[in-house]
Amino acid sequence: MINWLYRVSALSMLCLGLQVQALETQQIDKLTEQRLAAAGIAGETSPALPGPQRRSDGGIPVFGESLFQGAFRDQPFSGFNPSYRITIGDKINLQLWGAYSFSASLPVDPQGNIFIPEVGPVHVAGVENGALNEFVLRHVKRVFKSNVSAYANLEASQPVKVFVTGNVVRPGLYNGYSSDSVLYYLDSAGGIERESGSYIDIRVLRQGEMLQRVDLYQFLVTGKMPALQLRNGDSIVVGARQGHITIEGDVQQSAQIEFLGQSTSLSEMLMVAKPKPRANYARITQIIDDQQQASYLPLDQAVQATLYPGAHIELVSDSDISSISVRVKGEVEGPAAYVLPYGATLADLIDRIRYRDNADPFAIQLYRKSVAEQQKVALNRSLDALEMEALTRQPVTSSDKSSLKDSAAMIQKFISKARKAQPRGQVVLANNDRAGEMLLEDGDELVVPLRASTVSVVGEVVFPTSLVFDEANTLEDYIEMAGGFSNNADTEELVVLHLDGTISRIKERKFNNRLRGTLRAGDEIMIMPKIQAGELQVTKDITEILYRIAVGTAAVLSF
Repeated sequence: MINWLYRVSALSMLCLGLQVQALETQQIDKLTEQRLAAAGIAGETSPALPGPQRRSDGGIPVFGESLFQGAFRDQPFSGFNPSYRITIGDKINLQLWGAYSFSASLPVDPQGNIFIPEVGPVHVAGVENGALNEFVLRHVKRVFKSNVSAYANLEASQPVKVFVTGNVVRPGLYNGYSSDSVLYYLDSAGGIERESGSYIDIRVLRQGEMLQRVDLYQFLVTGKMPALQLRNGDSIVVGARQGHITIEGDVQQSAQIEFLGQSTSLSEMLMVAKPKPRANYARITQIIDDQQQASYLPLDQAVQATLYPGAHIELVSDSDISSISVRVKGEVEGPAAYVLPYGATLADLIDRIRYRDNADPFAIQLYRKSVAEQQKVALNRSLDALEMEALTRQPVTSSDKSSLKDSAAMIQKFISKARKAQPRGQVVLANNDRAGEMLLEDGDELVVPLRASTVSVVGEVVFPTSLVFDEANTLEDYIEMAGGFSNNADTEELVVLHLDGTISRIKERKFNNRLRGTLRAGDEIMIMPKIQAGELQVTKDITEILYRIAVGTAAVLSF
């Protein structure tokens, strides 16, 4: 194992030494580019669309970026819905016939009126388009009581100039009509900046006051767009990009999706990026408290997961897993989680790791959820057997009855504590030259420990502590430095748990030996409790369980 790890470590260091950092091509200052573009725009022309911009996050598109390809800019809105309200500058076609004939296109003047000969000014500003004809006819009938009919309809809405600014490609002043949507003006300005602009924080201002906040996700997902009638001098301001997550895999559309606030949930994000029917698992990688964390959850559990800005989610089918996530902790540099191809080996992972100067690559530790689960099952099986043994023992004499009752109560208390033990699931890599060929599983955790210089003495001693390792010291020396055995200690045998997951059981006759090669820096000397169960078989069962807990959890459970 040591030779294999040394070869892998040396290869990794050689690769690092050969890496040459290439100078990246200098990018044009984006702010300067925007200012230059804005200086050349007066809203009277339609500048050419910009060239393609580099996408972040591996080329996954920003949700909504396909909106602004010129379709809205090239198709101004010329129709009028019934709820449109007449405003200053609109033009109204009016026809009168019968006893009096008249036909003209009448502008709505600054007072909000149209002037009809023989009738006079009629105030139409604010009247809904659907009610315009009836409104005008009612005023005509006040003068012409009979034999005159009228027909009025909106010919054209008011031409306006609207400022578009903030995080858009070409800020400027753009021509349009008061009936044109926010999408028309944003498209005219080249669209929202892919890397910096927000699709959910767009504000429409009138004389510096908020008129409407627009969330384009509502339009993209449900088709809803607020009905706005813009005026000369209104401003459309695109805010800075909010927190976002990246979602890909078995979804209808892989995308970077924005959200408001400090966090969101996967269920909210899936309302935007619809999952495919076969998706049933989610792989989530994100930074929490400055630590990169990875998890792999069934989709019905993952939808409740809290997501933070920068989170990466991959939806998969459990029959089509193409990658796994492995956490790496300890004395390493680089990411805390690695996404590897399905079928990757331990050697594949170690090839990517960069060790810190104080790391001990020969004592790497691998922890696996499935192993922890198997250890827990085995522990519970042993506890079930012990419980059955304790509860079914029959007293031989009447004097045994009280003794058995006390013994059963003590064992039940022990079992209750033992069931709370959580095995770590360590996979022992030592003494195996082919450990590098082992396939990794999703959720594995690799720990590269610090080069150790101490040993720990835990369990049934007076002062459990860590002590500086000295090859000249014996087990007896370390126990004495920890205050000696406690009254409940098993003084006939102890366990030494090594960093690599292997164990040594040392008999009393060797306590005073130096044990070179057996006792190493980083070891835990575990003093087990003395068992006083009153029956040989029960004592044996409890001892086995205590050793299993000690090795599986790196902790001594008192009896």
